[in-house]
Amino acid sequence: MNCILCRLPLTLHWGICSQCFRHLPYFVSVCYRCGLPLFIKDTPCYHCLSLKPNWHRLIAVADYQKPFTKLIYQFKFNQKTELSYPLARLIFLAWYNARLSTGLIKPDIVTCVPLHHNRYWSRGYNQSALLAKHIAYWLGADFRPYLLQRKNNQADQKSLSKLQRRQNVEHIFYCKASLMEKTIAVIDDIVTTGYTINEVSKQLMLQGALNIQVLCLCRTTL
Repeated sequence: MNCILCRLPLTLHWGICSQCFRHLPYFVSVCYRCGLPLFIKDTPCYHCLSLKPNWHRLIAVADYQKPFTKLIYQFKFNQKTELSYPLARLIFLAWYNARLSTGLIKPDIVTCVPLHHNRYWSRGYNQSALLAKHIAYWLGADFRPYLLQRKNNQADQKSLSKLQRRQNVEHIFYCKASLMEKTIAVIDDIVTTGYTINEVSKQLMLQGALNIQVLCLCRTTL
């Protein structure tokens, strides 16, 4: 077992050694709701005032920067599915630290942002589902990877403007399960504008979800 960053041997688990872990980038002061940096504490988050998130809490490990850019690329596009364990562990530790500091509610259900079946077939897996499976196990929560469904295959968000991204995800997700009084954790690898996760959260709220936590590896700040 070797560290995925420095490649030095590990004795306890496969993932990231303590030395590399201490040098990972992380957020210092962020808005609890949207996960973006707050430069002045105890001030309104204008991103939240604009987006009006349908979720209640967003927890991210770090901004989308090195070494996460390389790790996520390998995980998503180079079939390095073994990275799901160490990356999920980072997300879980971020959630656990938030629970210790703010008394975060433990979720009843862990789910993920769904891929359209065409993209799933071409890739062979949903990277968010692989992360969510580990996190659900560590939380002792019900793992439901197919709680949400996607109606159609929209254009890739990376190629679109902000306005186009918002329009691109409107009304493409649905959920038929009853979620009355349930706390739901939604797992994704990267949250960029927040439009996708906002639409997902809206569908969960329509089914009666009481509290929605968004857990991700990276939250882009640009």
